[in-house]
Amino acid sequence: MLVAIVAGSGAFAYAAVVPPVQLPPQPEPIPVQVQVPSGGDPVALGEVGANKFVPFPSTAQFETGDSWIAGGKRYRLYGLQACLRGTSITIASGAERDCGELNLIMAQAIIRDSKPVCTTIRELDANNLLVICRTTTGKTGYDLATYMIAQGWGFAAVSSSGELAVPGYRLVEQGAREAREGLWAYSDLPHPASILLGQGKQQPPKNVAGEQ
Repeated sequence: MLVAIVAGSGAFAYAAVVPPVQLPPQPEPIPVQVQVPSGGDPVALGEVGANKFVPFPSTAQFETGDSWIAGGKRYRLYGLQACLRGTSITIASGAERDCGELNLIMAQAIIRDSKPVCTTIRELDANNLLVICRTTTGKTGYDLATYMIAQGWGFAAVSSSGELAVPGYRLVEQGAREAREGLWAYSDLPHPASILLGQGKQQPPKNVAGEQ
């Protein structure tokens, strides 16, 4: 089970820096359509782009919880926004941790243990690429970004104008927030999208429909 895998070494990495939390039971697959950034109609995960899904590179060096470098190129997980480095959250006993670094630790653990496969959906330039990734348990595929957001280790990415990259991710984020999963367990969570849009630290930005 994917959750069981994360509850193994993933939970170990988490327990090293914050108090342990109980992971929820294995979630049902969450169907999320991915909007290819170059335009066009949304397509189902696994049908995006002409490239095949390939294993996540074992030599990847993470920059943040949503980006890594491999083979001299920088990869960014499309639609996902990690907590920002240089921002802090207050954990047990009033101790502060860098939110971005904590997010990176858990992203590494989840990706290492879930062994996702990825495909490029857009080349921003010769050295910067947008990708989507998925994990598989049996015959069921899980969108990696959806899973990370649902577990509270990522957020729905927005553009500079506040438009959601993948609208479905906001619904997943809302569920994680209400369940206080992952980073949502901390009341002073510095929401990265809100900071990037200059709207403060506590609340996610409103979408174009005015919903949280």
